[in-house]
Amino acid sequence: MLARIRLTFKQHRFETMAVTIVCVALTAAALVEAYRLNSLNVPLACLQTYQGGYMTVIGGPSQGPVTAAQAQCNELANSFFDMRRSLDMNLVQLLLLLVPLLAGIVVGAPLVAREIEQGTAPLSWALAGSRRRWLLGKVLAGVLLLASLMLAVGLAANVLEGALNPGLNPYASFSNYLGRGVMDVFWALAAFAGTFALGTILGRTMPAVVLALVVCFFARAAWDSGMTHFVLRPFAVQQVQQDQLQQQGYVVYGPGGPSTADLYVYYKSFIDGKEVTDAEVNAWYNLNMVCVPISTPTSSDSTSPAGTGSPGASSSPGGMPTPDESGVDSGVPCQNPTIDPSHMPQQVTYVIPGGWYWQTVALESGLLLLGSLFCGAIAFVWVDRRRPY
Repeated sequence: MLARIRLTFKQHRFETMAVTIVCVALTAAALVEAYRLNSLNVPLACLQTYQGGYMTVIGGPSQGPVTAAQAQCNELANSFFDMRRSLDMNLVQLLLLLVPLLAGIVVGAPLVAREIEQGTAPLSWALAGSRRRWLLGKVLAGVLLLASLMLAVGLAANVLEGALNPGLNPYASFSNYLGRGVMDVFWALAAFAGTFALGTILGRTMPAVVLALVVCFFARAAWDSGMTHFVLRPFAVQQVQQDQLQQQGYVVYGPGGPSTADLYVYYKSFIDGKEVTDAEVNAWYNLNMVCVPISTPTSSDSTSPAGTGSPGASSSPGGMPTPDESGVDSGVPCQNPTIDPSHMPQQVTYVIPGGWYWQTVALESGLLLLGSLFCGAIAFVWVDRRRPY
């Protein structure tokens, strides 16, 4: 079997070398980007108290004078966010998301299809003594290659995630969890199994590549929604209150708002303890809340003499629209001081807590592994029925 594995690497040395070079380079790039972020030495407190020019709440009080210490903190936080939004950082993150699938497709497509295309399959089957034994050696070679490379890529992605979100433990957080860690290994194996199964059925490399790209794209795009709607939904629990967020692994900072360790699943709305739909919530607001403009004097109002200008006219900061003659405008704040806040609609969010990271990853990895085994079983059954051309 070892000889057959070595022969497989030799037969597919171009794909082996290409995938190895790309994965090693991407691992190094992710570690370098993480080092660059960490080398800024931005205190977490600076990120949490960051005051950008666009952070002022519309209609609220303006920010007070910025102290020298806060100005220095803002400068450090700006450098952090600029690097986080940089082109090279975005490129590395995109590649970390795509490489597991692409590597599985590149390694899996020619595994069986190439020998059928080149007409060497009958000789290989005869020398191996069994088509399934021949296929098993090839599959083991691909699994060993992808598992080792993707584990390195996934660990580097975890390091980068920790640098991108200081204060969050990447091993107890669902931030970008589908594109890092051991999930990379199982995404690659799933793409690999599906692709060599297609190559076994079709007997052609390029059709297998094209079809695998389409299938993997839709599977990856629908995975998150499918998991949260059908698999993880029964396990979701109510999210902790705001005053407990910091203790549960939340880090709140910057223009992105809260960076959370939990995985959002769904929410429910309640009015006076009764669960209601979104339509009922909107109907409640339309019935009970009164839309009024926020009035602030304009510069012309403060300088114009009495009897001129438009004293008391509404001027909304930041270009906020004011109600028309009917008094209805969705861009204007609504309020009703006669209503007890406890009787207003309440929204309860249900999540998978960050502390359940490993259990959730094990579940999703297991599902990907089952899919890989299913595709592999199809290939092992089909290879015995496959014509040698």
